[in-house]
Amino acid sequence: MIGFGFFRPVMQAAARGMAWRAAPSGAVPVVLARMGQHLARVAAWFWPGSSAQLVAHPHAGWRADIDGLRALAVVGVVVYHVFPAALPGGFGGVDAFFVISGFLISGHLVVHFAAGRFSVAAFFARRVRRLAPALLVVLAAFLLAGWFTLLPTELAAVGLDAAAGAASVANLLMWHAQGYFDRAAVLKPLLHLWSLGVEEQFYLLWPLVLALGFAARVRAGVLVGATGAACFLYSLACSAWWPGAGFYSPLSRGWEFMLGAGLALHGVAAGGPEGATGGVAPAHGARAGMGRMLTRCAALLRAGGGRHGAAVLGLACVLAGFVVLRPGVGFPAPFALLPAGGTALLIWAGAGAWVNRHVLAVRPMRAVGLISYPLYLWHWPLVSWFHIVRGAGVIHNSAGFALMGAALVLAWLTTKYVENPLRGGHFRQGKTVALVGGLVALCTAGLLTWHTAGWPARFAHTPAGTDLSAINLAVRDGIFAPTPHMHMAHENGLTVATIGHAGRPIMFTGDSLLFQWGPRVEALLQQGRLKHTVIFVAGPSCSPFLGEVYEKSFAYCRNMQNVQQRIIQQQNVQAVVVGAFWPRVLLHTPGTQAQKQAGFVQDMRGLSGNGARPVWLVLPTPADARFSPDKLVARSLTHIGVNTALLAQGVPTQQLRTDTAADTAFMRALAAQAGAKALDAWPDICGTGPACAVITPPATPKYADDKHLRPGFVQQHATFLDEVLAH
Repeated sequence: MIGFGFFRPVMQAAARGMAWRAAPSGAVPVVLARMGQHLARVAAWFWPGSSAQLVAHPHAGWRADIDGLRALAVVGVVVYHVFPAALPGGFGGVDAFFVISGFLISGHLVVHFAAGRFSVAAFFARRVRRLAPALLVVLAAFLLAGWFTLLPTELAAVGLDAAAGAASVANLLMWHAQGYFDRAAVLKPLLHLWSLGVEEQFYLLWPLVLALGFAARVRAGVLVGATGAACFLYSLACSAWWPGAGFYSPLSRGWEFMLGAGLALHGVAAGGPEGATGGVAPAHGARAGMGRMLTRCAALLRAGGGRHGAAVLGLACVLAGFVVLRPGVGFPAPFALLPAGGTALLIWAGAGAWVNRHVLAVRPMRAVGLISYPLYLWHWPLVSWFHIVRGAGVIHNSAGFALMGAALVLAWLTTKYVENPLRGGHFRQGKTVALVGGLVALCTAGLLTWHTAGWPARFAHTPAGTDLSAINLAVRDGIFAPTPHMHMAHENGLTVATIGHAGRPIMFTGDSLLFQWGPRVEALLQQGRLKHTVIFVAGPSCSPFLGEVYEKSFAYCRNMQNVQQRIIQQQNVQAVVVGAFWPRVLLHTPGTQAQKQAGFVQDMRGLSGNGARPVWLVLPTPADARFSPDKLVARSLTHIGVNTALLAQGVPTQQLRTDTAADTAFMRALAAQAGAKALDAWPDICGTGPACAVITPPATPKYADDKHLRPGFVQQHATFLDEVLAH
């Protein structure tokens, strides 16, 4: 639908051009001119922005290239969320938004402070009319959608997130709930509201800081520089020691807002090569704060063409950030300097710079920029809902483009029919009051949804004994979670965890399918039956043996053998239990079956000290996609129900046995050749019947996903370990 907006100025220009030519040429051009005018009127209906925004030249308070800069930022974020492999650093677009907000809001504040006519009420009323309309629509839409498509605990979580979003504290809630890049993040439809919380907290604090600075006659340059430097240092510390605070805290992002604020305070030009034909006028104190030398240097750079180079460099930095940034690595400081610093350079270069005029200010970019805020609000809930309904996996091209298209259409509709009518026009005071009331109502509805645990009465019609909340909790269970009495340490990227302090030490070593037995060790400890000190040496996707070829992200697994031997020697380990997801180990270990077996036998003899200590090998456990809790419910975009057939019938045991037969035979032969004992968890998981149930009474799932057992199930049912641990 945005395409109609692109044609509008073209149609208007065509109409003007045909009318100019019509004077000497007769009636036909006049008819064509009138047709062009009619087409322009039709395009005006489709385009959600104002006519001036696409056809006018830059003027005071508005720059076309900043609309394009918004488009660049939001496209980076959207592509990252839909196709993360295509643009792995696209989340840096949020940092670009922070710089833009710092520039625009600070410019507004300085002008009003300098004129002595700043009004707190008017400032926040304008913010409410700018941000609340689209936010209310998105929150209401997804609370309503959740009623029909989410399990009770899922809806309760969305309700709490909606309340936090309406109250402008979503970032603080996310900070204490989970990480932005976590496995469960894709199952949180309102996770992206954290950035809105950061912005709104900036809007709350920055006017107060500026007002105090002006009242105390503190130089504006000193105020901005000191605030930005302090926030940057805090952000660096967070990146090193407190990554959660670094990502979600408004203080760790403050330096990005200060980049924009510094540009606003020192009168960045909006116009062409000659300088300030618009933009934010500098306050006297602001100019004095940075010093005349910096002002003159900036003027010389602009006059000498430096702003063109700055714009090219700025665009390169933003795009480079989208490509090279990675989650959790030196972020937000120092690496967010790439998108944030690049954005600052583009703003500083001014609307007259070549890149700004011919790349950012072109009409397609401005068109996307004008709907960037609702586009940001809509895109992530759609992506998250897709993962919830279809499963948390890779989004393929057709689905990804469909999601982006839906987000664009919804953003266009929201801009045209919600934002524009409520943002301006008459009755602004009444609109502001109504919007604040809407935010309070949505916050209340979200808290009520959370308090009632997601309205479980919605599922009163489900089959007797079906515990939908238990199914949902199983989806959210961790697959590498510590137990209450487990003492955790990390060495060379691996987890070293100890339970108990009695008897001969036993080492459990392997990957997450080995670590999942921790809850049974914990249960024996609590029952007073644990006769040994148990030490886990484990890492996600780490084989207990040499030879497996690892991807770069699992390179730490190569430290496994060194850590194993150190623990054996230092703790005087008396026995060893090895386990892993053996199909992966066998697939990723090069060589023939005989070569693999010979290598593994040598590794097991090393762990046993050539027979000095016993070694147990955990055989392959059942794995099937149908065990995953999200397969126990049947979902669509409009409905959720129970997969009664799977709950009642389970998974055929013969099929499971056939799938694991070759790997099980290999591991049994390996244990026999190495003089180890085999441990079989199969009877505890599936019993001896013709089908392996996917749930235990009362309808509680056994598995957290297709292969990892839930901690509660392991704690109660994994008794095959007792012969090792309780004797």
